[in-house]
Amino acid sequence: MNESELTSDLIRQYLDRIAWRRQAKIDFPGVEFDEKFPESWITAFVVSGKSYFDRDILTSRRRELVSFQPFQSFHDGQVQFLHKRVPGRRYLIGADTAQGESISENETDNCAACVLDLESAEEVGSYCACVRPEEFAWDLNDIGRYYNDAPIMVERNGQGGTTILTLAGECRYTGVMKSKEWLKRERKLVEFDGFQTNVRTRPVALNFLNRWVKETPQLIWDMSFIDEALVFVRNEKGIPKATPGAHDDRVMCRAMAHAARAMMMAYWPMQGREAYLDATRL
Repeated sequence: MNESELTSDLIRQYLDRIAWRRQAKIDFPGVEFDEKFPESWITAFVVSGKSYFDRDILTSRRRELVSFQPFQSFHDGQVQFLHKRVPGRRYLIGADTAQGESISENETDNCAACVLDLESAEEVGSYCACVRPEEFAWDLNDIGRYYNDAPIMVERNGQGGTTILTLAGECRYTGVMKSKEWLKRERKLVEFDGFQTNVRTRPVALNFLNRWVKETPQLIWDMSFIDEALVFVRNEKGIPKATPGAHDDRVMCRAMAHAARAMMMAYWPMQGREAYLDATRL
């Protein structure tokens, strides 16, 4: 069999498998088909848990991105300019600083960032690397200045404070975003640099991201984010988080970005206690 015949035979086998899967889904509608006959290890893993994001939307978009090439890529894909900047256009960056948590025996969490077009919410840049908080700040400085001095929202929890201080101090970056928090004990509204993730703000930020995935998957361009989102599940307590052994850095930095966009677009005022209703006010 020559090379041409071998290629044709492989194509026929591939098309036959696709046809079989499609027909089997029709013939066995009541069976958890994807769990019994997964397309990949990611699909097999996700369907065994309670996926936070819509896996059908994500896997469909992932197939569409197989041949996509970023505008520019550096350091083995750690930094990706997915699309070229447009002069005068407004962008924003969401950043999640690594906390030094162990993901597996040989891995810890990463610093991650996402660049969004402010108007459309389209992904235009992506970053993920295992670096110190200070190094992360300098990388954010470079990315932010490339994207027209984009405002940067950094999760301030843990090591995020170091990243914020380095950005504002050594880097002299003037676009570090702030958020507001109502301090119940002091009964006053306080403005902080960065975004404080807690039991109130985290679900809202993730919901903004989830809505974006559901309604505009065509704006997703980072396949690595999709891989993380596919293994981002609700645990036994119903809390959304990465499944054990998996990363959620790219997910959380996008939650920061979409929270920041919601604030800038006045979808989420974050103006203290009046932004939340307690039981006595219902």
